Parts: sequence; structure tokens; C-alpha cells
Amino acid sequence: MDNNSYNEQKSSKNPAGIIIIAAAVVIFLVAVGGIIPFIMAKNLVGDAIRKDTTQYNVPITAVITENRVREADGGNSIADTKTGKVYTPVYEYEYRGKTYSVAGSVASSEKKYEVGQKVDVLISDANPGKMYDPEYNPTKIIDDFGHKISGTFILILVVPIIILAVLTAFVIIIILRASKKNKANNDEENDYDPNDDYRG
Repeated sequence: MDNNSYNEQKSSKNPAGIIIIAAAVVIFLVAVGGIIPFIMAKNLVGDAIRKDTTQYNVPITAVITENRVREADGGNSIADTKTGKVYTPVYEYEYRGKTYSVAGSVASSEKKYEVGQKVDVLISDANPGKMYDPEYNPTKIIDDFGHKISGTFILILVVPIIILAVLTAFVIIIILRASKKNKANNDEENDYDPNDDYRG
């Protein structure tokens, strides 16, 4: 193989290689620059609001006695301020002959429970006035919201990556076909010998 044909083959392979490298770099940057910081931020928020629940060691059934209503103030409540009102459930339960009435730790624009509904909660044996609802607390709400946002966010990132991968594959196929065609043409030209006096 002479130098000219080697250089032609080398140059014909370069565009596909460059496209593959460029696509890989873009995908890597999108993943590192988008997904990883998002996951880290979500975990930091979750850790910030997560609290120790080991003190809540007694399972008990409470009854919702009311949904307290107040105007949304844009504070730390999980609320849609457009509605103007937020609801906080009040749990009532009896423990060791004493009745406790405890307001929930979450206020939201929608009622989680109806009055009279029974709810399984955890209370502290050392301090029965403290109550924890495993299904309705700030940590769970943030986690649920984070899962929804994560799915949407990842979808927004994955779709462009898939499109980029498909376009890259399409371009590479075109380049490879053109390269094979050029190679075939070069082979035909190399097979022709002008010094051959035989004419078929």
C-alpha cells in the first residue's frame, strides 16, 4: 500500500471518529453538568429536612378531628399560595388513659385526610404528646416531589441524548458508506494499468 492510498483511508476514517468523540463529549458533559448536580442538590435538600424518628417507637391509631385552615403566608408550609388557604390535620389519640390532640407537621393546599378518618401514626413513649405520621410529613412530601421532578428532569436530559446518538449514528453511516464508495473507486483506478497493451 503506497502513502497516498494510506493517507486517503486515514482521512476518510477521521470524520467518523471525530463525530463519535464529539458526541461522547457532549453526552458526558450533559450527564456530569446536569444529572449529577441535580441529584446532589436533591439529596442535600432531603438531608436538611430529614429528622431522627427513632424516638417514635409506639404505633397507634389516631382519628382526624379537624383540618385547621389558615391563610397561606408563603412560609415553610408545603402550599400552593394561589389557593390562599392551607390545611393542617389535627390528630387525636389516646395513650395510657390520656387523650392527646396534636396538629400535623405539614400544611398543604389540599386536605390529606377527612375529618373522622383513622390514621396509623407513631408516638413517643417518653413523650406521648409527640406524634409522627409516616405517610404525611415534610420528608416524605419532599421525597415524593423529588421523585416526580427527577423523572421529568431525567426525561428532559435523556431525550436530547437519544436524539444526538441517533443523529450521530446516521451521520457515521453516511460517512462510512461514502468512504467505502471512495475506496471502491480508488481500487478500480489502481487496477487499471496504462502499460497493459491488451484490450478486451
